[in-house]
Amino acid sequence: MSDYQLQWGIKDSLLGYLRGIEDGLIEADSPAVFEGNLFTFSEDGAASNFDADTANGTLQFLGTAKLSGHWGMMNIVLKNPLVELQNGVGTLLIAQGGILSPETFVPFVKLERIGDSNEYRTTLTAEGRLVLGEQYQVGQELNSLAIKTL
Repeated sequence: MSDYQLQWGIKDSLLGYLRGIEDGLIEADSPAVFEGNLFTFSEDGAASNFDADTANGTLQFLGTAKLSGHWGMMNIVLKNPLVELQNGVGTLLIAQGGILSPETFVPFVKLERIGDSNEYRTTLTAEGRLVLGEQYQVGQELNSLAIKTL
């Protein structure tokens, strides 16, 4: 089985905004890393079941992307992304909870494969809008993401 990475810049304008405010913070918790404009998440192979030839199955990734600012008023956490794909379309879910309640996965963006590439168009879900904020609309396109083979 191949090892995969998820690379995603989330939304260029959001990262640019955070870089422009006094206390804006963009960081990743291991094993995720943030370099340039991309978060890279490592696959949890034991929790994944993916067929690269058909782009069907699930890929569980590990790590957390954190975006914060406005002295704590903005606090966006994208933890342990889970990609579910069927025939090139699907959903990226993120983990929420886990401190006082069981961790659950909520759909963050819808995914649509771009041609035969390893890139996917992303559009915000209603649950994703709750995470990012009311300035975003359901169905709004974010950055495309890539699922790469190591």
